[in-house]
Amino acid sequence: MIKKNNDNYPANNDLNNNNTGTQSKITSLQTKQPLFLSIIDKLTPFSMIWVSLVLMYGVICMYTNRMGQDEFYRFIFFLQSPVVVVLNCIALSLALFHSINWFRLMPKIIFKQNIHKKKQGYLLIIGLWGLTILLSYCLLLLIIK
Repeated sequence: MIKKNNDNYPANNDLNNNNTGTQSKITSLQTKQPLFLSIIDKLTPFSMIWVSLVLMYGVICMYTNRMGQDEFYRFIFFLQSPVVVVLNCIALSLALFHSINWFRLMPKIIFKQNIHKKKQGYLLIIGLWGLTILLSYCLLLLIIK
């Protein structure tokens, strides 16, 4: 027979509790969230493939632009399509999600055995975001000029 407080069978500890339904719901929510985030993280390469294909199409249209303006305007109308705008927004949000995860996990890998890893981890994350914002600003200034 299985005893109630047997350590080998922790699921049997709450046989007389009435809260087992709510505990199982909380546990299932805790396991579903990382699974959902993991699936979203695995979709990031597909969004980057989409962005690469759009950029290649734009380069091809600009190359054939020497022959006439039609190809370039075809590319502009392609970019203005609602489906393409939605796909580009999804790709941007997945790229942002990927960078947030990357910056969050990097201190855990770098400072595995260090005692002051929380303080150094926050400094590394702030530094990476600062560098990202600085490079984005420089690229924006380069494009505007």
